[in-house]
Amino acid sequence: MTRPLAAASALAAVALAGLVCFLALFGALLGGQASGQVACAVSPEGERAIPAELRPVYRQASVRYRLGTRGEWVLAGINSIESGFGENLGPSSAGAYGWMQFMPATWAAYGVDADGDGQRDPADPEDAIHAAARYLSASGAPRDWHRALFAYNHADWYVRQVLALADSYQGACTLTLDSGPVELGELDFTDTAGSWGGSRKFALALAGLGERHGCFPTSEKRERKYTASGGISDHWVGQADAYAVDINSASCTMDYPGGDADRTARAIALALDLPTRTGTVNAVRGAYRFQLIWQDDDHYDHVHLGVARI
Repeated sequence: MTRPLAAASALAAVALAGLVCFLALFGALLGGQASGQVACAVSPEGERAIPAELRPVYRQASVRYRLGTRGEWVLAGINSIESGFGENLGPSSAGAYGWMQFMPATWAAYGVDADGDGQRDPADPEDAIHAAARYLSASGAPRDWHRALFAYNHADWYVRQVLALADSYQGACTLTLDSGPVELGELDFTDTAGSWGGSRKFALALAGLGERHGCFPTSEKRERKYTASGGISDHWVGQADAYAVDINSASCTMDYPGGDADRTARAIALALDLPTRTGTVNAVRGAYRFQLIWQDDDHYDHVHLGVARI
């Protein structure tokens, strides 16, 4: 959709006034260290469930195939489901074999000799785990974990189970945003002036937090669309008091945690004083309902921000 022109820019400028108060509140949270540094500890559940000798292998495979910080935990989740961390190598009834349960044809295409012993062996944990990382990368990870895992096993329940295990294995993360303040302004959530019930100026101002990370809106108002729960999306052009944007441009990486979209979602959450967690977060601020969605079943490849006057 065309970006705002002069009149809309003037309206958005109203929402961006009063930077001092906002920066005093949130500037320290968003700056101060080098950008792009993400470090995640193993959770208590991960400590209990994952064999200690395998954790470096998942990490090395994730780094080698650029799966991002979440990659090592996803690999552990797959390994748990497929072979119980090597307890049952198979073959399965379908003919899959090894630590990560590869079909012969898939292994022939993606198998690797990760430990340098001259053999590509699905019964070797290093070879199998690196091969799984290679296959996930080729299938769309880390930009689209749902797509990559569905390619690994064509079942939605499998995708959900792997991601749930990955989340349970991953402990607290230290995420460093870009240094320097985020210029948003002190938004007056009682101000209902402007188009779409006043909601548009808030949606665009908040979405603007993604610009420093290379993330821009790719979808704004459009034809009627229903949400998974049956409600009408805030994107719908016929909804006069609501406005929504999807943030997902070509320059916006989807790695989780720590990618450009993740940093954008966290910055928006901080600006609204919302929990900086994934999934769907709803909150009422003044005259508006805000909805931030990131890393749920339908939002692994974009950040959704909806604003509706109530």
